[in-house]
Amino acid sequence: MLTEVAHGAAARAALADLAPYVEGRSSAFSTGAGWLAAAARHLPGEPVTIVLREPGSPGSTASPGRVVALAPLVVRRRTGVLRVEVLGGELNDYAELFHDDPEAADLLAGAIVAWLRGQRRWSLRLSQLAPEDPVLAGLLARLPGAAVVPGPPMPRIEGAGTDYRLTRHRRRKINTDLNRLAADGHHAERLVVDDPEALERWLPRLVEVRRGRDHGSGRRSHLDDDGTRAFHEEVVRDAMARGRAVVDLLVVGDEVLGFTTTLRDGPVSRLFDGRVAQDWMRYRGGIVCEMAAVQRAIDDPEVVTFDWLRGRTDAKFGNAEIHRAELRASSHAWIDRLDDARARARARVKELLPAGLVHRIVER
Repeated sequence: MLTEVAHGAAARAALADLAPYVEGRSSAFSTGAGWLAAAARHLPGEPVTIVLREPGSPGSTASPGRVVALAPLVVRRRTGVLRVEVLGGELNDYAELFHDDPEAADLLAGAIVAWLRGQRRWSLRLSQLAPEDPVLAGLLARLPGAAVVPGPPMPRIEGAGTDYRLTRHRRRKINTDLNRLAADGHHAERLVVDDPEALERWLPRLVEVRRGRDHGSGRRSHLDDDGTRAFHEEVVRDAMARGRAVVDLLVVGDEVLGFTTTLRDGPVSRLFDGRVAQDWMRYRGGIVCEMAAVQRAIDDPEVVTFDWLRGRTDAKFGNAEIHRAELRASSHAWIDRLDDARARARARVKELLPAGLVHRIVER
C-alpha cells in the first residue's frame, strides 16, 4: 500500500482530485467534498491529506492505484505545538476519516501515527467521528495515553412524519407569536428560499442577523472572521445550488426577524443555522422558522430524521439523541496538562467578567 501525504496547496489539489471518492462515502454535509474544499480554502490552518493507495500498474505514472483511504486534516502551530484536527475543526458537526473496509481503516490509523511520529511536539484532537469508526480503534492501539471521549449531545426527531407529530401546544405558540406581531401593527411574512437567486438577496442580511444575535448574547461570532464568513457563505451557496438547502425567513418588509437554514442529507434534514434578530426577540422569529423547518420534515414522506445537530437546549425537542466521539492524544503529557489548565482559566475568566464588559469586548 502506498501512502501519500500532501500539505497546503498540494492538499487542496488532492481534495479536488478525490472529490468523487469523498462524495461516494460522505454521510453528512460536513463530510462532503464541497465542505472540505471550502474549509481548505478559507479556514485557518494548513490542510493536510493522508491518502492510502494501491500500487498502480508497474512502470506507469498515468494509472495511479485505487484510493482506499483518506484522512483530511488541518494543522496549526501554537505555543510550539503542532495542533492536528479533522479538516473543518470546531465547525464540524460530523467528521469522517474515509476508508473502504476495516483493513484500510487500520492501515490509515497506522499512516496517521507514522506521520505524527515525524513531528516533534503535537496534539491530536479528532472530533465528531462515529464512535464505531475502526480508525479510532487503530489509533487507540498505537498511541499510548490516547483516549476517546463522547462528543456533545445531538438531539433529533426519529420517525419524522410517521411516529412523531408536532403537538398542538407547539403549533399554538407559533400562532401566538404571529398574532402578537399583527397586534403590534407589523405585517409579517413567512418566506421560503430554495433557489440561488433568492438566496443572494437575503444571505448578507442573514449573516448580519447571526452576528448581531451572537454579540447580543455576549460572545464573538464565528462570522466576525472574514475567512470563516467566506467559508460559511460558500457552503450555503453550494448546498442551495445542489438543491440541498432551504432557508425559512420571518420578515417585516426587508427586516429579518428570524431565520433557519436546513440542509438535506438523503432521508435526514439537518438544522444547519438559525437565529432570532436581536432587536426583534420579543416575537421569537427564530423559533417560528424552526417550527416551519420541522413541519416541512414531518410533511415530507422521504424524511425520516430531523437533526438539530450539536447542543441540548430548551428549544430543541425530539425523541432521540446521539453522541459522536473525540479522540485525544499528544506527544507529551505536559501538552494535555497545559491545555486543560488554559481551558479552566478561560472558563473562570468568563464567569467572573461582568456581562456589560463581555458585550463591549465582542463588539470591538
